[in-house]
Amino acid sequence: MKKLTAPHLLLGRPVVEPDIRYATGFSAPDDVAVLLLPRKTVLVVSSMECGRARVQAPGCIVETPASLGVAPARRGQPAAWAVAAAERYAQGGVQVDSSFPLGAARELEAHGIAVALAAESPVARRRVVKTPDEIAKIARVQKAARAAMRAVGKAIREAEADPRGRLVWHGRLLTSEAARAIVRDAVLKHDCIDEETIIAGGAQAADPHERGHGPLMSGDWIVCDIFPRSLETGYWGDMTRTFMHGRPSPWHAALHRAVLAAQRDALASVRHGADGAAIHDAVRRSFDAVGFPTGTDNNGLPFGFIHGTGHGVGLEIHEEPRLSPKGGRLAENMVVTVEPGLYYPGRGGVRIEDLVVVGRDGPRVL
Repeated sequence: MKKLTAPHLLLGRPVVEPDIRYATGFSAPDDVAVLLLPRKTVLVVSSMECGRARVQAPGCIVETPASLGVAPARRGQPAAWAVAAAERYAQGGVQVDSSFPLGAARELEAHGIAVALAAESPVARRRVVKTPDEIAKIARVQKAARAAMRAVGKAIREAEADPRGRLVWHGRLLTSEAARAIVRDAVLKHDCIDEETIIAGGAQAADPHERGHGPLMSGDWIVCDIFPRSLETGYWGDMTRTFMHGRPSPWHAALHRAVLAAQRDALASVRHGADGAAIHDAVRRSFDAVGFPTGTDNNGLPFGFIHGTGHGVGLEIHEEPRLSPKGGRLAENMVVTVEPGLYYPGRGGVRIEDLVVVGRDGPRVL
């Protein structure tokens, strides 16, 4: 006999909780409660959001604190909504994931509702492989990333170097901050927003997550990592290119060649059934083979290939699966980045990234 599992309970704000948005189709900045039953999903929202929830989440049973009988004095407390929903729909107890609010869990237990910690989120598991509709939504966001990358690349190419080597564009210094403004304007035209865009040049680019600040310089590699999010759907895009104004030194040129070759080989390896750890290890070995090792310097700073080769993208910018030592098998219609990079403190870095759909026989670049 198949063992029955308790309904899964989610509590939080859909705009920042991708499992809630995915499970219901509803997006709002305020808290909701969601109860995932075997054949139906219960969505509890404030009375103010009820009408919108019924339109955005037609597949859900939409409840409000009032419809669940929550006392008027407690209708502004989402934990009370969770208790009322569980009492009506899940008398045998609920499952929650590790991010569930502790206070709400204690309140459920205080009302005699058993709370069990689920091994994994059933929603997060479903989100890993994308539907055709999701892929189309991600592709639209990636279109914004491409437009922004063209705009910032054009500015770097058109800029002129002043006597100090600083880039000047349209009569003003081209700084990391000014380049991010170019990106922001471009993605907004596609109804997207950029968050934490990286435009880092020279030694700053040796830190993969340094956003960059100050003037961009001729003769430096400039890492541009753009990852916009759709204001309408909540899905993300992700793209990185590394530009240079001027002629690269032999070391800079060799660095870029190594990353470009590794990225091309990694892209060719992405397909249904491939192992993310094996793809990552092949990238690492390719860098070692051409004289770009990975390690830690005398100051304790890492150098070389110091991050994973890729990650899933969807309603979160970083989600499963991973192309990293963690590994895992890729499956058709997963959406992943392929983004090897090399970083050397004091000298700079290079990263090249594309977003692809995993196919049976290879990737499709978005």
